[in-house]
Amino acid sequence: LRTALSTTRSLSSDPSSLLPVDFTLGAFRRVLGLATQEEAIAEGGSGASVNFWLYLRNSVIYAGAVTIGQVFFSAMAAYAFARLRWPGRNVWFLILIATMMLPGQVTMIPVYVVYSKIGWVNTFLPLTVPAFTGDAFFIFLMRQHMRGIPMELSEAARIDGAGELRIWWEIITPLVKPVMAVIAIFTFQGAWEDFMGPLLYLQREEKYTLQLG
Repeated sequence: LRTALSTTRSLSSDPSSLLPVDFTLGAFRRVLGLATQEEAIAEGGSGASVNFWLYLRNSVIYAGAVTIGQVFFSAMAAYAFARLRWPGRNVWFLILIATMMLPGQVTMIPVYVVYSKIGWVNTFLPLTVPAFTGDAFFIFLMRQHMRGIPMELSEAARIDGAGELRIWWEIITPLVKPVMAVIAIFTFQGAWEDFMGPLLYLQREEKYTLQLG
């Protein structure tokens, strides 16, 4: 707060003060595009342009798409692991959980090469499409919650003629809304604060998110 309400030139003049030095709203005016380049330089800034509303729009698109994809498809995958019986279900679930032990830094370069070769660099696709495959931890979290729902609910729906998609959407999903809300919050916060992803894949300013811009 002290830094945001002080001029850049005055920050080092009284480093022991907890209060703003030469109180100003110049930084906020500059971010919102209300200050001229000369005013920014006069307060010690670089004078570089900041297209706040463009960056904000891009962040909302990125974080919103990732949140919707993550919640929706993690719930679908969790339903398959928790409520359906199919060959190799437990084996595939263990493989899914094992992927949590692989740090993102290990796959960063090969994944970038793949996206580069298919022409996805400098688009939002590398940042949003992976979210539509779900997340191992969120699938695990939702699966555990779904396993606590009595199977009799699903069996009664099947007797009444409901298919699996309708059972998932109208019976199971409403019962796991608290978990879905938690996942939505964590996912949105993670995408909103993401710096490394946009830094890797977004090279033109019109694609920048708030963090990168």
